[in-house]
Amino acid sequence: MRLDWALLANAAEGPPNGLVYILGAGIDTLWREQFPAPFGGAMVLRLAESRVEARKSHTVELHCSDEDGKAVLAQPIVLTMPPREVPEDLPPGWDLTANVVINLAGVLIENPGLYRFEIVVDDQLVRTLPFRLVLATRENPPTLV
Repeated sequence: MRLDWALLANAAEGPPNGLVYILGAGIDTLWREQFPAPFGGAMVLRLAESRVEARKSHTVELHCSDEDGKAVLAQPIVLTMPPREVPEDLPPGWDLTANVVINLAGVLIENPGLYRFEIVVDDQLVRTLPFRLVLATRENPPTLV
């Protein structure tokens, strides 16, 4: 199984019909008026696997740490992708895909600073998504970055 793409967004919903509906995609800076503060967004992943890989289960882990490598989450978020049947109408050579939305509203960030989400698929680090949290004040209002 491989990660096709991943992004952070303000919100996301899906996939009832195979599509993901994303609001505010590609965020990397969050402004908060006080800390600790919730991340308050979502991560969207598109996973792909070959017909052979579809026969077995896969594990996706999401780790979060600060710039010093200190874990933000007590435990990583773990998703188990069960084996899947290959649809008869899947064209030859096409991979099976899955769109996954992970709600990150419960991820609490203690302080302003630099952070990263690390995505691990089947015990292999496949992507790092850096982000920062900034203290929003009257002197330092939120801006587009």
